[in-house]
Amino acid sequence: MAKRESADLVPEVVVTPRFEVFYALQALESGAGAHLQQWRRDMERRLPARLRTSLAGVAPSPLIWPLLADALRDEPATIGFAEIVQALRTMDDRAFQRSVLAGVFKSPGSVDGLMSDRVSLARTVENEAQTQERLLSLLGLHPFTRRNPSPAAFERLVSQPAAYRDEIVTLLEAFWKAAFADSWSILEPQMRKSSRSMRHQLAREEFTNFAGARNLPVTMDSEAVITVRGGDRVPLKSVAAIYLIPSAFNTSRLWASYSDSHKRKRFFIPLLDRDLSADTTAHVDPAAVFKALGDTTRYAIASMLARNSMTSVELARAFSVSISS
Repeated sequence: MAKRESADLVPEVVVTPRFEVFYALQALESGAGAHLQQWRRDMERRLPARLRTSLAGVAPSPLIWPLLADALRDEPATIGFAEIVQALRTMDDRAFQRSVLAGVFKSPGSVDGLMSDRVSLARTVENEAQTQERLLSLLGLHPFTRRNPSPAAFERLVSQPAAYRDEIVTLLEAFWKAAFADSWSILEPQMRKSSRSMRHQLAREEFTNFAGARNLPVTMDSEAVITVRGGDRVPLKSVAAIYLIPSAFNTSRLWASYSDSHKRKRFFIPLLDRDLSADTTAHVDPAAVFKALGDTTRYAIASMLARNSMTSVELARAFSVSISS
């Protein structure tokens, strides 16, 4: 077995929807990811038009959805969907505000200024544009104009956090119930298989090599976790955990790090795997198919339909059964 950079810090591979449900909404609204085209067509068929309109209303920019995932920063790594909903529903308003706003506004005091109503959203965006122009543009906040829907969404987050959060929870539940629960049931077994493969790789090689081969945003030496872009070093004693998470939807290759109450960081790195498929048509259970065809009548019907298209009335007549049989 290869020598590890740190005997105390071993990256963990986990399977959880804590980011995936938000990334799925981002992918749905942005259209990103060629491997997700069939999944998007399925979602467009299954999601009510009113729900799609409401989703776009609370997050006019698709990039807002990953920001909302930051509200779960203090939750356990392997949180499930029911726990996601419960955590959001019971979260302190100010904690919710701060978690989401801190993902956008990085200047010291900017989030405090917004939350205390000392500084307007327009002024905060103007100040941040000097260093965060690209991010603010992607979010629809820069150039700032109230004709755009994104400022209105952020104004709600600032002035009505409870109402905004409640609407987010309601829409997440509706999205899950209408379609994404099925997507997750298809994805989860694939992700668990992928996670086992990653664990085996991590057991055989140093994390530095693993990170380089997979273009991870962080690497590690004997003293620190190092961000690839920027070269920031976080001493190992200040790192609580590194979580690697298989992802089908993280087309933007986003990742996150959060400090806990002891000022130790947890790194969450969702790894995009385009081989993961949420397409229901691509995951037919062969056992179920053969079981169905094991019935003589079903097999005969399938054989006839393979040769010629027939209506239900014609099939009923051919097999001397009622249409409801």
